[in-house]
Amino acid sequence: MTLTFEEQEALHRQAKAETGFWGRQGSGCLVYARDTGKYLVQLRSEEVLQGGTWGVWGGAVDHGLTPEENALAELMQETGFDGEPELHFLVDFIDEASGFRYRNFLAVVEQEFDPILNWEGEDSLWCEIGDLPDPLHFGLEYLLSRIPNPAQHLGIATSPALK
Repeated sequence: MTLTFEEQEALHRQAKAETGFWGRQGSGCLVYARDTGKYLVQLRSEEVLQGGTWGVWGGAVDHGLTPEENALAELMQETGFDGEPELHFLVDFIDEASGFRYRNFLAVVEQEFDPILNWEGEDSLWCEIGDLPDPLHFGLEYLLSRIPNPAQHLGIATSPALK
């Protein structure tokens, strides 16, 4: 069964009322550029939950999508990226009180790109893992508290020019 956009939004609003989160589960990705060894983060707009914080690209998992499919779709919607990144699972955030789950991935791209932001983001920044801007979204803080350097943790090589 395919749901309309309006039906999806109604389900997400209901979940927010019940859990405090947009949707019952979410997924997203931190982007890593192999050519520079930098990570791409976005400054969340005031139109979304936790606006004014720097975080990953993602959102509520829509009906019929896997968390992986959703993370890639959100990346495309929120940045305009049209390539095929390598997607690697990192960690799940689980809110014990509500049961909400957010699946975090690392999306590896060959080179940095200029994101085309939609209404969900105010700004974006490519930066080294030690130079992330403040304040971080609580979800990105959670991810980094478990995996401080995701690309290194996964053994992802940078371009030869960086070695």
